[in-house]
Parts: sequence; structure tokens; C-alpha cells
Amino acid sequence: MVEIIVSWFLTIIPLTISPGPANTMFAATGARFGLKNTLPLWMGINLVCIMISLLVGFGIGEVLFDYPIIQLILKYLASAFMIYLAIKFFKSAKLEKSEAKAPAFMDGVVLQLFNFKFLFIPVIMFSQFLNPEKVVWAQVLFLTLALNVVNMSGHILWITAGDIITRKFNSEKAYKIQGYFFGFVLILVAVWMVLR
Repeated sequence: MVEIIVSWFLTIIPLTISPGPANTMFAATGARFGLKNTLPLWMGINLVCIMISLLVGFGIGEVLFDYPIIQLILKYLASAFMIYLAIKFFKSAKLEKSEAKAPAFMDGVVLQLFNFKFLFIPVIMFSQFLNPEKVVWAQVLFLTLALNVVNMSGHILWITAGDIITRKFNSEKAYKIQGYFFGFVLILVAVWMVLR
């Protein structure tokens, strides 16, 4: 049992804490708006993480793998949404710090619905750790809970890291530079999503 737990952590932690669309957005939003103002985005993203994990665990995720055209369409939509978010960061760089608005709950929902990096995490997890000889629904619920506790914790780390950047560089000039920098990073993520 200990071997399975260690194996699970060694598989899941690198997948959940590595840079991707959501983690990049968390770092950027944490830097621009702080932990408290990033929580609505965090809740939106994590609600979708739980839903996707359950859907994949109960087999609905197979549809995406059976119809690659759906994957392709969603990949381009996801990239377009990342560019939209980047534009919001560019626009916020032109505003005074007090005028800019943090991404909302629905921004998190939409971002995560198109986040293919996350989709593969429950697929990998269930294919490696779901035992068909035991009660499947209980395993799906347990693995979904475990995955999302680790995922949510990693997201808080990304937000906090971004927030620390803001505390170190807290001026109007630094704020504007952060807006342009994180907007550019989001565009790079969007391009990476299309090219991979």
C-alpha cells in the first residue's frame, strides 16, 4: 500500500505543479492582485478540476480520445481564451493599480474547461491507479479527492509565489511591467498550446 501511495505522489505532484495554463494564470493573477483577489479564479478552476476528474473517472473522458477533432477544436479555443486573458493583462497594465480587476470565477471555469494539460492528469491517474477488481465508484471518488487536494494546494503555491513577487516589487511602474510581462507569458502559453 505504501508503494502505491508513493508512486501516486511521484506521478501526480510533478503533473499538477508544473507550469501550464492554470498555474501560469495563478502566478500572474497572484502577482497582480494578491491571494485574496485571486480566490474567485481559484474556485472556478478547481470546481472544473473536480468535475473533469469525476467525468474522466467514470469514463466520459473517452469521448475526447475517440474523436480527435474535438481535441483539436478545444485546443484552439483554449489558445484563443489564453490570448483573451493576455489582452486583459495588457489592458490592466495601462490602468492605475486600483482600477484593474482580477479575473473572476467564470474566467477560471472557462480557462479550465479548455485546459488540456489538466485533462490528461486524471486520465493518467485513473489508468495507473484505478483497480477494476475493487469498487470503482469509491476509488473514483477517493482518487478525485486526493488529486484535487494536491492540485488546489499547488495552485495556492503558484498564487502565493506571484503574490510574493508583488510584495517585492510594489510600485506603479513595477505593476505596469508585471501586466505586460504576464500578458506576454500568457501569449507564449497560448502559442505553446497550439504547437504541441
